[in-house]
Amino acid sequence: MIRYIIVDDCPQTIERVKVKIDAISKDYDLLHIASFNSSKKAFEDIENEDYDLLIVDFEMPVYNGIELAQKVAADKKIIFLTSTTDNEKLVINSLDISGFLSKPFEIEEFENILKNKIIGKIITKITYNKKDLLTIGIGVTQDIGFYPDKTFYITTSRNQKGEQAKKNYVHFIGEKDEVIVENVRISINELSEKLKPYGFEKINQSTIVNLSKIKRRYNKELTLIDCGEKFTIGDQEKSGIITKIRSLLGV
Repeated sequence: MIRYIIVDDCPQTIERVKVKIDAISKDYDLLHIASFNSSKKAFEDIENEDYDLLIVDFEMPVYNGIELAQKVAADKKIIFLTSTTDNEKLVINSLDISGFLSKPFEIEEFENILKNKIIGKIITKITYNKKDLLTIGIGVTQDIGFYPDKTFYITTSRNQKGEQAKKNYVHFIGEKDEVIVENVRISINELSEKLKPYGFEKINQSTIVNLSKIKRRYNKELTLIDCGEKFTIGDQEKSGIITKIRSLLGV
């Protein structure tokens, strides 16, 4: 997930930018955290741990884009909104800039920056070792432990061996399609959100896969290493999961 903040002294620009990003947010797993039409207010309220990407106007009163980015985004990805690139060299020399967007901009410009400069390059604060035991809460009455590195996929569907979780439950599947944690009562959507920080992604309405176990994708068909199961990527998930697979492989 890429959490972003917009700062521009023009409220109409903020709204236009957010509307454009909203149109592709699901494809690229983007989450809007906040918007500010005052650089001073942004400086006062932005918390460093709350976001990954700052989309900021280059020219603003009180703090311009460079000044604000230096104050609140020293270790973040930054995209400047600008009507000119006259100051481009100054900006590039001052900060780690991901890109520029003209005002107004085409959504394809933003997508190119995401694909080439941001996706797969966000520095996460999570230091969890995938080889360690991970415990997650299931509702208010249950906790389960499992090893992310030994979990290849999680599904509600019948696996190659004919094993299937009970209705409204999921199986955690490991190497060679072996069930390693059975019948956990949780939805795929809820579990997907919990496990995204650990490299798991939902590929269709019934299955989550460990991205580090992907062997091959051909069109909508996906296979994992050391597993016989073949998976079909859902239409809703296709563009987002393909982007993540390619960024993971450095493509």
